[in-house]
Formats: sequence, C-alpha cells, structure tokens
Amino acid sequence: MPVQAFGQRTWMIGYDENKNGPGKKEQGDNGWYFMYTEEVNTDGTLDTSKVKECVWADTGSCWMWYDYDAMWVPEAYAAEGYDCLESNCWWRMDGNGIMDPNVTEGAVSSVIAWEAPEYGTYSINVEYTAGSMPFNLYGKEYEDGDGLTLSLCTDEKTLDKVFCGVGPDTGRKVIENMPEGSFKEEVTLREGDRIYISADPGANGGSDIATVKAEIIQEDGENVQSFFLTMLAGGIAVIAFSLALVVIIIFKQRNADLDYAEEDEEEE
Repeated sequence: MPVQAFGQRTWMIGYDENKNGPGKKEQGDNGWYFMYTEEVNTDGTLDTSKVKECVWADTGSCWMWYDYDAMWVPEAYAAEGYDCLESNCWWRMDGNGIMDPNVTEGAVSSVIAWEAPEYGTYSINVEYTAGSMPFNLYGKEYEDGDGLTLSLCTDEKTLDKVFCGVGPDTGRKVIENMPEGSFKEEVTLREGDRIYISADPGANGGSDIATVKAEIIQEDGENVQSFFLTMLAGGIAVIAFSLALVVIIIFKQRNADLDYAEEDEEEE
C-alpha cells in the first residue's frame, strides 16, 4: 500500500485497505462514484455530459456469475426481465477497482469517478490490469473481445489513455499475463471537478476486463495549507514557551546568586 506523505490528504481505491476509499451501496462516499456511458469505441475520448450513475443491484442475474450479494450495474442490466445469458453479460463492478465492461451485446463503457472536495493541486497514480481475456467455461469458448481502451480524464480533457489488447488464451477464466501499466498525472482541480477512469470496450465488449488501483494525493490546497499553518503556529508556540522557560530559569538563577552574595556580605 502507498505511504501517505506527512500533511497530505489521500484518497484510494482498489486496495485491501483504502484511505478515504469508497463505501458500499452509496454513491459519493469520500468523493467516489461508479458510473457508465453508452458511448463506446471512442478511442479514449470521454464525453462526461453523457456519463450516468450505476445502481446498486441486489436482485437480477447480472451478479450471479461472481457469487456477489450485489454490485454496481447500469440501470438497464438491473431491469426486471433483463436476461444476462441472452446478451452474454458478464459485467462486473465491485466498488473497489474492478470495472469489467464484459458484455457482448449492449456493451457500455465502465467509469469510476472521483470528485475533488476543494480547489487544489492533486497527484493521480493509477495502476491497471486490463484487456480482453479469452477463456473456456464448461466447454464453451469465449473469444469475442478485441481489447479495450483505458483512459484517465477530467471534465474537460483526456489526460492519458492506453489500448489494452487481447491476453493469452489460458483456457481458464483467470487473469494471467494480461496487459498492465500505470498512469501518473498532476492536475489542478476546482471544488466539484472530477477525475474519471474509463474502460471503453470498443466494438466488442466480450471477455473485456479492467482492474485498477488508484491513489489521489492533494499536494496543495486550503486544507493542506491550513495543516502546515497549524503546524507552523504550533512550532512557534513551542519555541516561545521554551524561550520564556529559559528566561524564567535564568531570572531565578540570577536572583539566587544575588541572595547568596548578600548572605556572604552579611557574614563578613
């Protein structure tokens, strides 16, 4: 797990223990949102005006493949009567970094967003494993995927993007030797601005997976400045107290020396 620098604020997702990470069932906890967009095959461009929030689904069949009690899904996938088998829907968004847009028919792009709490400079570090993962399940081959595009965006522009291709066919539904890498960016955000991690399945979402670990660090801003001002004020107070204590000790020592001198004079 990354180590938080002294005095900085950090938000994390995808780790076993997240500092200021997402909550369960609630959008917006610590600024984290789980979303999707119906726009696909955009070469990493994300129109944030068309991004929608997922719903927390504890009914339906979308989550049955993974033994989850519930997870984040596009509203259409959670609708009554929606048949995951018919569309080969293996969508998965667990709320902690897994964001598989794995759907053959009716695929959408999966999106994880984070909202800045105030104006400031933020460092963004994202590690990812993503791409198409062909596999065999109960004798049926799933080899539809053509790779996916993972992108890091703000409300206004794409900061970085990468195409993650097809991984090796291991014959099993396990993540092995899949494309992986990282994004590292520093941006200035206003209060309410968002950072988006998007997994675009392209023309075919079959067998597409994406797992991310993200760490967002506030390098500069009102809270960081307030912290350092508080520390500075505390340091000044400690120094002032120490100086006052030294003066008192010197003053008492001086008085004691004078008293001894007067006693010596009287004895003489």
